[in-house]
Amino acid sequence: MRPWMLTAPQVTLIESALTAFQAAWDARDPALLPPGTPRWLFLRWLQGQGVLFHGSPQPGLTEFEPRTPHDRSADEFSKRNGVFATSDALWALMYALRDRRRVRGMLNAALQVEEAGGWSDVRYFLSLAPQPDATVTRGEDLLTPGVVYVLPPDGFDLMPPYDWPGLGRVREPHLICPHPVRPLLAVPVTPGDFPLPVRLHDAATVNARCAADPWGFPWLD
Repeated sequence: MRPWMLTAPQVTLIESALTAFQAAWDARDPALLPPGTPRWLFLRWLQGQGVLFHGSPQPGLTEFEPRTPHDRSADEFSKRNGVFATSDALWALMYALRDRRRVRGMLNAALQVEEAGGWSDVRYFLSLAPQPDATVTRGEDLLTPGVVYVLPPDGFDLMPPYDWPGLGRVREPHLICPHPVRPLLAVPVTPGDFPLPVRLHDAATVNARCAADPWGFPWLD
């Protein structure tokens, strides 16, 4: 594994938390969660319900329309027109929490690497490039409240595994639907809900390195 690849914190949920999560999901109301509950724990629990996630800084969305993203990755799947979603809640949190007003660019990843015994745990990475007028000292300064939308899985296609030069066979929890999608639930989240460190990078430097070496993610060193 590469040094930039991080794993999610290991947390064992107590019975009362599981009961509260189930009640909030049944009622489709995250306000029923106990005060102080980290939203990432609830969202990770929701992964077991077979749903998908879409992170956005914009609240109040009632339908997602297909679109073509601006994407610098080397694969073609990420450049298709559609509604994008993930089966991994932490990945969705990255998109929900970035402050678009102060963020010039984002590098992120959630992937598994094929090993002798099967697929690894999901490995994560997040780095943000500030706008020139943004004064920040750490990556977390570029996070802002957002929303993780919970989506039904119907009509979504999963990105197939692919070969990453120098890393091997990988797969991403990345899905796309060619049709509009209405969310099942909207979960408000705050920067304190993100459990992983956030790096900083210079957008112009990374863009130049990406152009020279498309498979050199994350182009930071």
